Amino acid sequence: MNHRDTEGRRERKWLYFLYAFTIFWGGCARLAVEERDLDVEAGTTIKVEFIETAPTDRFIITNTSSCVLEELTLELDLSPSAGMLIFDTSATGAGVDVFQPFEVQEGNIVPLNRSGVADGDTELALRITDLNPGDRAIFTIDVDDTRQNGEFGQSRVTESEISGAIVSITVDDSKATSTFGDESTARVALSECLVAQYSFGY
Repeated sequence: MNHRDTEGRRERKWLYFLYAFTIFWGGCARLAVEERDLDVEAGTTIKVEFIETAPTDRFIITNTSSCVLEELTLELDLSPSAGMLIFDTSATGAGVDVFQPFEVQEGNIVPLNRSGVADGDTELALRITDLNPGDRAIFTIDVDDTRQNGEFGQSRVTESEISGAIVSITVDDSKATSTFGDESTARVALSECLVAQYSFGY
């Protein structure tokens, strides 16, 4: 066998390998990569936490599921809270002592209140453009209670004082509501979770 025959056999083996690899990869890709929505979990939980800090208070929204969520609308209503809470966003108005306007601290948050959150308001609405599994969205704002006999006065909010406040979350056409408990946390369970799977282009 001469050198030219040996080189020819090597070249044919390499071509056969490339052909087989192409067929295998193309078959795998076609099996799994059409763009579609899949129901990953029967229930999706969004945890909303209120944390009293100085000089600002924080609300933390966490995606505790394995679902990729997009275009969430969150509505917060403090009016049913045990401490009759309000937002304190300016030096004048219904709030007391330190004030803090609405500010985004983390995540893709867009406020939906056209005129912003006014001093003395009890409601706000915002949109979160995306919230991946384990991700958080955080905003800060000052919250005061309006009771004259609050445990720590009106400028500090205890865990029990935010209990009863309502959180509503809408994703697509699915809306769910929960209330804060005595531990300053609300867990909103959505009815379904849709996750996009992307195509390789085959």
